[in-house]
Order: sequence, then structure tokens, then C-alpha cells
Amino acid sequence: MEKKEGTRRKLPLWGKILIGAVLVVMVIGISGYAVFDYYYNQMTIQSDDEVVEKQEEFFDEDENLGNLKEVDPSTIQLDSASAAKKNSSVINILICGEEAINDYRGRTDSIMIATINQKDNKLCLTSIMRDTYVSIPEFSDNKINAAYHNGGMKTLVATIKNNFGIEVDGYVLVNFDSFQKIIDAIGGIDIDLSEEEVRYLNSTNYISNRANHTLHVGTNHMNGNQALGYSRVRYVSKDGNVGDFARTLRHRTVMTAIYNKMMKKSTLELIAMIPDILPLLTTNIKKADVINYLTAGVTVRDKNPKLKTLNVPVEGCYKITRVRGMSVILASPLDENVSQMQKFIYGSTLENKNDKDKSAHITVGQ
Repeated sequence: MEKKEGTRRKLPLWGKILIGAVLVVMVIGISGYAVFDYYYNQMTIQSDDEVVEKQEEFFDEDENLGNLKEVDPSTIQLDSASAAKKNSSVINILICGEEAINDYRGRTDSIMIATINQKDNKLCLTSIMRDTYVSIPEFSDNKINAAYHNGGMKTLVATIKNNFGIEVDGYVLVNFDSFQKIIDAIGGIDIDLSEEEVRYLNSTNYISNRANHTLHVGTNHMNGNQALGYSRVRYVSKDGNVGDFARTLRHRTVMTAIYNKMMKKSTLELIAMIPDILPLLTTNIKKADVINYLTAGVTVRDKNPKLKTLNVPVEGCYKITRVRGMSVILASPLDENVSQMQKFIYGSTLENKNDKDKSAHITVGQ
């Protein structure tokens, strides 16, 4: 029997299933973006054009300076480094933890650069020691953690570029309270502790809630309050490091633990965390860039999940001295620090990988 004209053919079962699957994916995608869009706007968004009120600069009053000889700050010459050529394959996000003082802008207790190097398929984390003595645009030379206090994140970004030649594509800022909530939101992190660290953390106010003074030697599953206390410790050695060297090592240890924890979570679990985490952040990264950076990070992670870390000043290239009553770290020779830092971050995208930055210099007492 011939088919009548205009009679519709029924869609086969596999076709219905395929169309249904596509619609489900579209709905999930649209819903996911809608959630992200909503919570992106819950963050504190800062514009690069925003005028930031300058605060009166001050200098730390460090104790226990030992036999460090006082150096006249006028005899220290800090020359700017040449910025590495910006490359679209390398994304640098400045991540800072603010130690807020009452309602005033505090100092950055933690200063790290998270790098997504898409050409070399490499994820990197560079921590800059907060006691590093640097030239701060429009202010006196000081510890780098004073840059944010003095002029906000824009001043800190400019300080990093001027002293180390590193271009920053955006920043994320958290305070102590936000940091604790983020750690709790991801379900805590695992950190190994020595006997000395346990004794110190369980007996001091670094862990502010005494109910959390329950740490033990070995691997500890830390909540936010415990992780914050651990991150701030500087008077207990770690892996042969002391002072600010030990503290920045702990910062990298915590960030690595966070990274490892996030690696174990599914895409749906990560999406579920968005409402808890994004409102805790302050950033200047535009919405479209956030998506692009996350996509790039996931792509690189899938190819090479190892997180590489670097401490600045680099090993063997620093001097500890005393300036304005402060114990400071001079990244000397500066050109060697700049060279190693740029190679670590930019990798094969550098045009002259073996050249030191001859413009970056520290001169003392001449």
C-alpha cells in the first residue's frame, strides 16, 4: 500500500533518546551558567579604573633582630626589572590573603602567583615572601606586604611588575574569615605535622578556637580554623626552613593540599561549591575571563596534574638585613631572582631564556 502524501514518519527510538540527551545537556549547561552568573555577581568585584584611597604608610616594629646591623635605607638602590613579554599562553593570577586590621585595609600575609602555562602544559605556584624588601611605586621602599596596605591591589600588582617583571592578568583576595570558610566549604584539607608544630599550634592562639587544639603528629584532617593557624606560623621550623621561609612553605603546602582536594572532586561537586565560595572572594577578573581561565586550567590539569612550586627570593639568592628597625629580605642578586622567576612562570614562551635581566639590581651602601 502506498503512503499517503503528507504523512509524517515517526522518529525512531534512538533519535528520541539522542534529542532528549541533547536537551538535558543544554538545560544543565544553561542552569550551570545561570548559577555561575548569579554567584559571580555575589563576589566583591573591583574595577581596574577604581580610585583606591591611599593609606598612611608605616613600618613594622620587628623584635628579636639579633645581631643584624642597621642599614641606612637611603643607601639601598632598587632598580626595576624589565617585564617579560606578555604571552597569551600564560595566565598569571595573583592570590593574596589579607590580614585585616579592624575595618582598615591590612597587609597581605600571603602573596602567591598561580600560573596556567598552556604552551608547556604546566600549573605553577610562586610564593613571594612577605618580608621581601622592594620598591613600591609612589611610596617608600618597604616590605612587599605593605604595598597592598598603602595603595590597594593595583599598587601590589605594579610592585610585582616593577621588581620582578611579572605581568599579572588578574587577582583574587581573601581575608582570614573567608579563608577559613573556603577550607570548610571544600571539606577540610590534609596536612602532615611535626611534633614541634603540634605542640606550638595546640598551645598558642594561632588556632583561635581552643576546641580545635586537637592536632596530633602525622597527617591531620584540618578544618578552616586549624588550617589558618597552621598557615600563619613562622616561629617553628619546617623542613629546615625558619622564619618567613617556613611560613611561605606552609602557604604552598596549604595551597597544594587545596589543589589535591579539588582534584578529587567531580564536576558536579565543584559546581555545587560555587554558592559557598564565590561570595567570599574579591577580584578584578571579568566574568568571561573567569570562565576562560577555569577552562584553560582544567585543560592543562588534565594533561599534567602536577603542581610545581617556587619560593621567591630563590634559594641562595637573598640577604637578611635590618632597615628602619625591620628584619627584611633582600632578593640579591636581583637579576638572578628575576631570571629564575620568569623562567619558572613563562617557560618556553620566553624569547631569551638564558639571559639575566641586567636592569634588575640591588646596590647597598654605595
